[in-house]
Amino acid sequence: MSKKQQIPNTQLSGRNIYTDKKKRVIYYDWLTKQGYLVEKKFEGPVLFYQNRVVIILFIAILCAGTFLTWQQATLAGIALLAVVEIYYRRKLFRSLEVVTDVDFGRRLTPLQSIVERKTKEKVIALIVLWAAFAILFPLNAYMEQYSLPLMIFSVGLSIVGIYFCVLHIIALTRMK
Repeated sequence: MSKKQQIPNTQLSGRNIYTDKKKRVIYYDWLTKQGYLVEKKFEGPVLFYQNRVVIILFIAILCAGTFLTWQQATLAGIALLAVVEIYYRRKLFRSLEVVTDVDFGRRLTPLQSIVERKTKEKVIALIVLWAAFAILFPLNAYMEQYSLPLMIFSVGLSIVGIYFCVLHIIALTRMK
């Protein structure tokens, strides 16, 4: 059996994503200490939730750079994070089936997902895009003369871009 057949066809991967022996995708929530079966129709909301902090940081930085002060943007970001968290815990978790037998030995890692599901051309394009992001985001903050807190956020997001760039470079070296 090839490696592509060993993992389920999903866009999810990461710290909290596992598979069971039936090749079902399981999201493990460390707060509730429960596993949740993620069907195809719920992959989008779960993927958004996994990336919620980065997405909300983008929104807060853009708001602070355009029409809000950094204090207002921070408060708006915290409020938005609270709303997203409440929605996720109250609405989405209740829609997912609880799984009691989570196999923690079979985690779907982002590196594994990239190597097995993306073409070399797509990975090279993502390397270039993440590198450009890592350079341009703090450069924009500098050119627009953002305040120190926003500059720190921008550098933090740049570090995230560098991480994903390196992750894709490693994946490219492991591709056949």
